[in-house]
Amino acid sequence: MRKAHLTKWIFSGLLVFSTVFFSADISAAAENECGTHGEDIIHQAYPAAQKTTELEFNIGNATLRLAADTFIGSDPHVIVCRLWPANPDLMLVAVPLMTKLSDYENEGDLDILVVENKSLQLRQRLRVKGIMNDDAIRIRGMTFDTARYQLAPGKTAFGIRIETEGSSRANPFGDTTLRLYTIDGEHLRSVLDNIVVRENVGEWDTTCAGNFQTTTRILTMARRTHGGAADIVVTETEAPSIFKVMPDGQCESFDEKKQIRKIQVTYDGKVYVVPRGLKREY
Repeated sequence: MRKAHLTKWIFSGLLVFSTVFFSADISAAAENECGTHGEDIIHQAYPAAQKTTELEFNIGNATLRLAADTFIGSDPHVIVCRLWPANPDLMLVAVPLMTKLSDYENEGDLDILVVENKSLQLRQRLRVKGIMNDDAIRIRGMTFDTARYQLAPGKTAFGIRIETEGSSRANPFGDTTLRLYTIDGEHLRSVLDNIVVRENVGEWDTTCAGNFQTTTRILTMARRTHGGAADIVVTETEAPSIFKVMPDGQCESFDEKKQIRKIQVTYDGKVYVVPRGLKREY
């Protein structure tokens, strides 16, 4: 039993975990490594882009936006870059192509680019349609996950994690989803789609009393293979808690027993087949 810090739990950002045999460097994952190259990357990948402000460009009906600093903050609609440790000559770039931006609803695709680190020449790209759409459940952040997802000898995947947060105070909700991509010849392709790696849910009286649960899922590459790629073992931990008003008027929290289980996710020759209960349900 402990004194509750409920408001902090509800409104704090979601901590991103990236673990494949080891814990990833969380602070590094929060750094945007575009540096001074953001505009050059845009010109290489989008020759028709028109600069409209110091940080914004238009291409067709879409808006591209550079980050104002080197930290991945609260704006999920800026271009994000990350050097790829598994392939040091390459840089990963995520480009939100936003066709609608408002306080209530956003719409957009995401271009995922692989560029040469020194020349910034475009190597591969993949457009993911509608991934930046949101409304009541808002996208709050996006980062690359460059843990060593070793699918097979000579073939490594990288991830993109997207954090969301619901708008209901009485029923707080937030999650982090992960997608994995790999280079396949001249193309970039998806190999794992939309697995939820962290989820916070709750129901409370907006003062104290309520029930909450945090679910985390850690991905580990296994030795066993199916379909030509290593299996993924997902270690899922469900941590429920209850908040109650005590006789002295204090709001106290009580942790209930954690539930831990392991789920094996296998490759079918094209993609990892993620069980429905582990995917984000729209």
